[in-house]
Amino acid sequence: MVQGFNTKLSCHEQTYHIQSEDLGGENPHILTLAYLGGAVVARIQTNYREVLGSHPSREAIRTLMARQHRQMIENVQAGKCEGEEGR
Repeated sequence: MVQGFNTKLSCHEQTYHIQSEDLGGENPHILTLAYLGGAVVARIQTNYREVLGSHPSREAIRTLMARQHRQMIENVQAGKCEGEEGR
């Protein structure tokens, strides 16, 4: 499992919390959630074995997670609070 990312983001006069994590092990997904007032307002989930192959390196997982985390930040900044479900 790879350590995740957390970002506090002030945007559109609101404060969002963006969290990305590697669910790892038997559940090889990167999950990124955007919270507003404690409620999930957007979600992106990626099966990294489908993207990176059956034995991805920690570095490859971390790179994919960082890219997905940045995408959620960009989505929130653009006013898109509905992330892509299950890529």
